[in-house]
Amino acid sequence: MQIYINNLEISSNDIFYDEHFYRKYIEGKEIHPVEISIELQDFNEKMKPQYQELLRELIEDDEKMGENYALELFETLAEYPSYEDILNTTRIDMKEKMNFLDTFFLSQIFKEFLWHGHSISGISWVIKEVFYFNKIGDTIVMKGNTQKIN
Repeated sequence: MQIYINNLEISSNDIFYDEHFYRKYIEGKEIHPVEISIELQDFNEKMKPQYQELLRELIEDDEKMGENYALELFETLAEYPSYEDILNTTRIDMKEKMNFLDTFFLSQIFKEFLWHGHSISGISWVIKEVFYFNKIGDTIVMKGNTQKIN
């Protein structure tokens, strides 16, 4: 995994994600672009089973409740997106994909690949938003915004 903030590579130990801070920007703090690249094979090994479990849970919940809560996020789909649909921008536009990922999958990705809950005293950056997620060649690329913690 490679992480770049302002086009400078940083360690995954220097950045974290917390869903409580997501999309909650700190006023007066500068916003910095982040790009995260993860090898596709590594991503698939860790995240494909989690995505399949997520879909199973969503479908099960929808059947119990008699609704399609998550599916309503998509204007163009009649069924939940497959893992391949999430990796590529084929059937789903980026806005719809990010609405789904923000709600159901981003936290699982970051819990797998970023900071694991020890002290945050040495951490400098927090991910505030992800607005791009796609497979490019043999790499998963995510783009978004960060802010400095200190």
